[in-house]
Amino acid sequence: MVIKQKSYSIIIAAGGTGGHIFPALAMANHFKENGHKVVIAGTGNELERKIFSQSDIEVEYFEARKIKRNGLMTFLDPKIYQTIFRPDAKLIKFLKGFEPDLVLGMGGYPSISTCTAVNGSDRTVVVIHEQNAKAGLANRYLAWTAAYAVIEGLPGAVGGITKFFTGDCQYLGNPVRQEIIDKRQPSREFPDKSKKPRIFILGGSQGARSINFAVPKAMHLLSKDTPVEITHDTGEADYEKVKEIYKDFNIKAKVSKFIDDISQVYKWADIVIGRAGAMTISELSALGLPSILIPYPQATDNHQFYNAKFLVDKNAAEMILDKDLEPEKLAQITKSFFLEKDKLKKASMAAYDETSVGATEKISDYCMGITEKGLIRLPSE
Repeated sequence: MVIKQKSYSIIIAAGGTGGHIFPALAMANHFKENGHKVVIAGTGNELERKIFSQSDIEVEYFEARKIKRNGLMTFLDPKIYQTIFRPDAKLIKFLKGFEPDLVLGMGGYPSISTCTAVNGSDRTVVVIHEQNAKAGLANRYLAWTAAYAVIEGLPGAVGGITKFFTGDCQYLGNPVRQEIIDKRQPSREFPDKSKKPRIFILGGSQGARSINFAVPKAMHLLSKDTPVEITHDTGEADYEKVKEIYKDFNIKAKVSKFIDDISQVYKWADIVIGRAGAMTISELSALGLPSILIPYPQATDNHQFYNAKFLVDKNAAEMILDKDLEPEKLAQITKSFFLEKDKLKKASMAAYDETSVGATEKISDYCMGITEKGLIRLPSE
């Protein structure tokens, strides 16, 4: 006899940047495939609309105010309390009609309004997911005030918050899209005369200009000794200039503004050079891809540095601080992966992490258990 899993109404509160959007979409697809009613609550910015429009997940957009960080002075800004205590009237109306059993907040300012609006409800359990190795302001606040449980995407993300948080906290990983997981390849050993080393540069549009402009010269220096194949995702702003630089160096590189199917490039690549966003770290872990990471120095609480350390401490990656990013140094480190005996293979083996591979299912199972437990417990509290 097959026991049918109970179906729940679920809202996933997410938006703003790709680091919040893609894991939300991975979770939404998984919940929907398992028979749950799912809606993503976003802000409606251009990136959200572009990505969400390519899926068949229902999405509702609501007003969400960004919170300007200013240390302890942050909480003296009256706008933060408008965000917390005066959610969008459209959101309130929607919540009353949808009656969610679970709200899964994926971090960032878009999650605050939805999670706080249902806080105290007898029928809704709030679970938050923190992608980075250091929890952001939104999730720190929600852990103190609204969350029934906290999920860590990278170990130690919640850290000192736990002494203020009496609910459950679990490290379950970041949900990586299945199309990326499916592209995992065994690492190739170098030197390998059957092919040129394949290097994927993840520049992107958010704070990666230093990478975009340092890499072409580094690849020029590298190619003098080690011919390579290059794919470089620059983002919109630097696209034309980076193309011109490669042309000046007489390097044939595939340069793009935005890669729609990053899974195919991951499958192609031997090594990745880029920032250390949480989802990049988790995707590299799911694939077992070696990397050279240059953390974005302006990231809140320097969280990209700690994200990168997750792989560096396992000897799966090398890290260069942005202030130390020089073409000569980058060329030398890149070359070492292909010329030092077994370095690429060992880094690939060290990078692979089954937590990232199974994260989506584990998070789903955990949320279902917490929801069932919470809905039984909450009315009698």
